[in-house]
Amino acid sequence: MPSTTRRTRRSRTAMGAALAGVAVLGMFATAQAADAATASQRTAQAVHSTSVARAGSTPYVINHYGEENADRGRAERNPAHLVLSEFTSINAVDWKKWDAKRAVGTGEVTGSWCLETCMDKPLKATVTLSNPRTVDGRKVYTSFTLKLAGGAGTYDAEDLHGTRPLATS
Repeated sequence: MPSTTRRTRRSRTAMGAALAGVAVLGMFATAQAADAATASQRTAQAVHSTSVARAGSTPYVINHYGEENADRGRAERNPAHLVLSEFTSINAVDWKKWDAKRAVGTGEVTGSWCLETCMDKPLKATVTLSNPRTVDGRKVYTSFTLKLAGGAGTYDAEDLHGTRPLATS
């Protein structure tokens, strides 16, 4: 056999071996990518299941804020504006906590018990929603406590004393 033919045969063999190696590496990389994708999907499903379970156990608050919700209310979590009672609302709420037992936020309170005073200059306050119960198949907070930043002061309003009921429908 001439040396050119041997070189060609060796080249072809080497090329075939290289291509086979690339194919094996490609299959290995594809298998690893598939395993990674499956693991990623499992992780995403676990995170989704956990957040769904957490969301399912986290109560809503029935909010009557706005004309469209005045009569029936709307179940919400972390609302920026919340009607606490027929006398009191809290606006620009920054929720610090919202979990299965209670929600705590700070905001600006207005109410019929302070009329012009707090309409022009809302009062800073902390609201705590508590006592979650299942109502009509939905877990909702049923009570609130309101604490004005400077204390109740001269305001003699029921909503500023102790734990008060929240609307649940």
